[in-house]
Amino acid sequence: MTKSPAVTSQAVYAPATVGTQRGGLLFDRVVVSLSTSRYIPHRLVEASILLAEVFFLNIPEWILREKNPNIPPVEKRIAHSIATSRIAITEALANGGRRKVAVLTGGAGGLGYMAAMAIADAGYHVIIGDRATEIGIRAVEEIKQKTCNVDVEFIFLDLGSFKAVRFFAEEVARRTPVIDLLINNAGVMDLPKFRPTAEGHDSQFGINHLGHFYLTHLLLPLVKEAPKARIVMTASSAHYGTSRINYAGITSSKVYDRINNYCGSKLATVMYARHLAKTLSKTHPNITVNCLHPGACNTNLFSHSWFLYILTKIVLQFFLRSPARGARTITYLGLSEEVEGITGEYWFDERIRQRNPASDGVSQQQELIRYSNKAVGLPSDLH
Repeated sequence: MTKSPAVTSQAVYAPATVGTQRGGLLFDRVVVSLSTSRYIPHRLVEASILLAEVFFLNIPEWILREKNPNIPPVEKRIAHSIATSRIAITEALANGGRRKVAVLTGGAGGLGYMAAMAIADAGYHVIIGDRATEIGIRAVEEIKQKTCNVDVEFIFLDLGSFKAVRFFAEEVARRTPVIDLLINNAGVMDLPKFRPTAEGHDSQFGINHLGHFYLTHLLLPLVKEAPKARIVMTASSAHYGTSRINYAGITSSKVYDRINNYCGSKLATVMYARHLAKTLSKTHPNITVNCLHPGACNTNLFSHSWFLYILTKIVLQFFLRSPARGARTITYLGLSEEVEGITGEYWFDERIRQRNPASDGVSQQQELIRYSNKAVGLPSDLH
């Protein structure tokens, strides 16, 4: 089991306001300027943001004056949260209570695997959903062995098929009546050609947004049963790369744009997180919804684009983050006491960051929800 520091009655660090969690203003201003620039070709925006990210993340924080010396390192704070959670769950079980439940997509490898490891270490009953059945089953056995938590299981999930999403949701409901933590993490990126899902949607938008949108809708009744619950969605800095979702290109290969569709799928993630957070705050303030950018990580996400593959595997290979480092903000948003009650925000490096201004447009959010509802077969006016 992963070693964690001794837990005291006082939290390591617990900021009281949303304002204390904001940071990274210089990087935010740069990427927003890149995304709204009229001088950078559309297809170079994403690569430009990636280069800016790698550059700024390798400048020591003290030079940028973004590090507070009075705050312990985030690794220590997360380790404290894991240990606190494990002790609380152990005590609850000893007193006849229940084990908290986390459902996570894309947990067979990469960021999802590392996040699942940390959440299992925190004592949660973890349910992993992924297409890679063999790899997923092996991942579950590794997580059990490394965390000494036997309550980790795998259920097949293909987010590119609404039928498979329904099957997964039904299986989850059979195994637990409540979900305390839902992490929508799985995704694909920069597919060179239009690759349709089972229902005919572009796989980037279909998997990254529609599959998770439908899954969240189906699992939300279980999330609402928790005394306190969190929904965490993995977005991307690519959401800065467009101001409009290419709806026509979601179902038509003729107007499909590999970069715009990917950026649009991540913009949709941020918009949906904003919309869902506002909706739930009115009826279920005990549920928070946040999204995040994990950073440029050394995973298979760049494998479909020869340009990004060369850029990341050769030119920037030693500057990319490990999956463990990329999963840190996912774990932080899922477990940390510091984010208790904070909802509807976009995070990067455990800080609230400036979103693409397009994600805040109410009319655009409503358009996305109407489109998504219709695509998955729900009433178009359903919130």
